[in-house]
This record gives sequence, C-alpha cells and structure tokens, in this order.
Amino acid sequence: MFVSTPPSLRVLALSVALLWSNGAQAENTLVVELYTSQGCSSCPAADRMLSELRELPGIVPLTLNVDYWDYLGWKDDLALPGNAKRQRAYARAQRSRNVYTPQMMFDGKMDVVGSRKRQVMAAVDAYGDEQDTVSVSITPTEDGRYRAQAPATADLPADTVIWIVGYDRDITKAIGGGENHGRTVTYANVVREWREAGRWDGVGPLDIAFEPPTGEGGAVVIVQQGRVGPILGAAQTTY
Repeated sequence: MFVSTPPSLRVLALSVALLWSNGAQAENTLVVELYTSQGCSSCPAADRMLSELRELPGIVPLTLNVDYWDYLGWKDDLALPGNAKRQRAYARAQRSRNVYTPQMMFDGKMDVVGSRKRQVMAAVDAYGDEQDTVSVSITPTEDGRYRAQAPATADLPADTVIWIVGYDRDITKAIGGGENHGRTVTYANVVREWREAGRWDGVGPLDIAFEPPTGEGGAVVIVQQGRVGPILGAAQTTY
C-alpha cells in the first residue's frame, strides 16, 4: 500500500539489467552519493571520480554539495540545506561522530573517502552486483509527468521511504575563494532537488505519478529503508 505524504576505471563485469526506452527500469542499481564542497581542496579528485563512475553500467552517481566549508570565505552555491543534514543523519545512523568531504556513500550501506580510487573501486566491487530488493521503473506520462512503479514486495520494512531526486548533468564552477581558490571544477549529476514522495509498505504494488523534479539532467527514484538506511532499489531517467 502506498500512502502519500509530504581505463582510469576498469570496466566491471556487473550483473546489471538496464532497460532504456522513454523511461527506465532497473533491476540492479548502485546509488553513489558524493558529499563534496567547492571549498574543500581534496574534493576535486573525488568529483572527477564520480564523473567516471557515471560511465559504468548500473551505477547512479549523485553529487551533493555541502555548505559547512563556507566559513573559509567562499560560498558553495550548489549546496542545498538538506544535503549536509542528510550526511549528518547517515553519520548518526552509522554511529560516527564526524562528517567529512569528500565522502562517497554506497547504497546507503557504507562510505569511503571519495578521492581514494582503490577504496572506491573496492566498494563498487562489493556492492555493484547486489540484486535490488525492489525493481523500480520510471516512465513518462502523457501529461508531462513521470510514473514510478514497482511490484509488491514481501517483508518490506515498514519505514521504507520513496525519494524523488532531480539533478543537472554537469555544472562547471570557477572558484574564487577557500582552499580551491583559482581552480575550475566540473561537478557531475549535481542534485538540485531531493524530496520525499511518500512511504510504502510493499503489501501492494508501488504506482505513483510525480512532477519532474528540479534539474535539467534527469530524475532518480530511490526506495530506501528509512531516511538513511540501505537503499533497496532505484531507477534513473535522463532528459
């Protein structure tokens, strides 16, 4: 029942089944969240890494800029207030005292330093071939909206959240302050909106229509256990 509420990188042999048409269905996805900042000197290497991950099948990379480096004198104008809040919630859930950049979170299950290539690729190896608990699809509707669907799923956690995420594909910034003063950095799949579409208990199929989220690159539907628990399934559509 759904209740509405507010190489350099080697090609991996992932057991991925992606079907692309006007929309997208994904049976095996790996959502990678990169917490980064324009003011963090160690972040550009992770920003490049995320862009490279975008080229691998089955991976849904998302950049979430945070604002807690702004004190150095350069305001990160890509940072959404909810990004740092979400990162801190992950830290609490994992009983960590600190948040940091660049942090890459893999399917809401574990994190690594996003600039450390070996750690990143080890995480991709570890989680990239895991079968999704929920098979999600996205299709466009005739009225300009999108439809997210998933079959009924037994034993789905009662606190499962449906997220709608919108992103811009690439944004390049000339940074005039902070630790990256004078550098130009390109960010991939930059999150422009992250909103909750409701909760789902899996008893019946998921079937919701939603307005396209903010962002000119595409949309992602994420099914997650709780607000910062393991990600159970996801689908992505590009514009």
